[in-house]
Amino acid sequence: MSALDNTLSASNGAYVPSSKMDGQADRPAKRPRLAKTAHAEIEGRTTDEATALEVDIMMLDYLAYQSTTACFASRDSTNSTPVTLSHNVVMIDAFLAIFKARHATYTFDAELRFRLQLLKLTTLFTQRMTRNPTTPPSSALKQLRASNKDRARSWIGSADRIPSASYDTDVFDDPSSFPGVEELERNRAHVLHELNIPAEDEAYEDAFYGTSSCVSLLDLLPLFMHVSAARNAMSDSSATEQWMRMAGDFMLQASLEQYLVVGGQGSDAVDEAFAWGYKERPRPASEYMDVDGPGADDDDSTDEVNDMFEDADYTTEVAGWRQEKAHYLALLFPPSTAAKSSKDTYSVPSSDGAGEGRQSALEADLVSILEFAAAKHPIANFDASILSFLVALSQSVAKPVLVQLEAGELEGMSKAETAEFIRSCGRSTGRVQGIYSRPVD
Repeated sequence: MSALDNTLSASNGAYVPSSKMDGQADRPAKRPRLAKTAHAEIEGRTTDEATALEVDIMMLDYLAYQSTTACFASRDSTNSTPVTLSHNVVMIDAFLAIFKARHATYTFDAELRFRLQLLKLTTLFTQRMTRNPTTPPSSALKQLRASNKDRARSWIGSADRIPSASYDTDVFDDPSSFPGVEELERNRAHVLHELNIPAEDEAYEDAFYGTSSCVSLLDLLPLFMHVSAARNAMSDSSATEQWMRMAGDFMLQASLEQYLVVGGQGSDAVDEAFAWGYKERPRPASEYMDVDGPGADDDDSTDEVNDMFEDADYTTEVAGWRQEKAHYLALLFPPSTAAKSSKDTYSVPSSDGAGEGRQSALEADLVSILEFAAAKHPIANFDASILSFLVALSQSVAKPVLVQLEAGELEGMSKAETAEFIRSCGRSTGRVQGIYSRPVD
């Protein structure tokens, strides 16, 4: 993306004194030509760099909020107005690049860093099912997946910390245990149908969901953890029981998607998905920083995640997380007494719609186990839960100043006080709303 930083300057367009003959009326001088090496620019209301930074921060905050709101609108089935994100994506990407170039040494405060992280998560989560302008390039996805695997390996550290260590993983080592091509295509179509996403023609080039070009839940899981941790750090809190249930479901759904839709094999996906929790380790000084931004240490957000899983009073893992994680992990690895051989059976809900109480006994193969977990935890329920969570996160911090001005009332002020504040800044309330009141595409 590129943008023009310089436009026509008021000073370049000003009239200058002209010579005149006696008796002739004054005539404005011709506009002076710009030198070929000169660049036109807008003369700002102030040359104060601190003020310019504040204005850029307000604009970045505003654009991030508007783009996040547009993402929610794009997944709102009750929204009768078609929503396209292309221009929102272009605007925020372009302005963020300009911001970093102008303020290379600036470090985002906790709230703006959170807003930008939330925008990234919301965009990727809501738009991941179809190919669109927000889809990351394959090179970026490859790098992200390698980074996520490195994180999981680092967290595990030793054999006794492998999430699947307590379960028999032999069935995951057999390629014939996993769904075939036709089953994968059927599962992809089923997920798209459940989420009200237009179906794809798997036989042609428009097939996208479930391919290596598509952002998977496993790809997004670390970002979900970091966004959650960033919000908890702002309020100095730790993981709640409700959040732990949602995080456990996220880890489960990420694993199920890898095997039932993406076509993954082996137990690595399970271990990567469930490699979360408190881990004792030396803490660098960067842990105590409250901000992140261009050039900041990536360890900051990692420490926030670790803090989220730490008990507030004791240097141990927060109560309940180990049990919650084990509950969802057990859905992928049933007790060995329930399925020791292919002759054993495993009950799954009947798919003929005859009633919830009716079950059919299937052989305890891996596919049956995974499909049972998927039926017990529907993807549509999970999707709705995460969307609600993201909306709540967006509403948990104050709206950007420009959004508040757009509504005509600043936080902590009445509408009359806000109008007076705007007038004191040299703008009419109508002018402010004319500048910022634009529909979200």
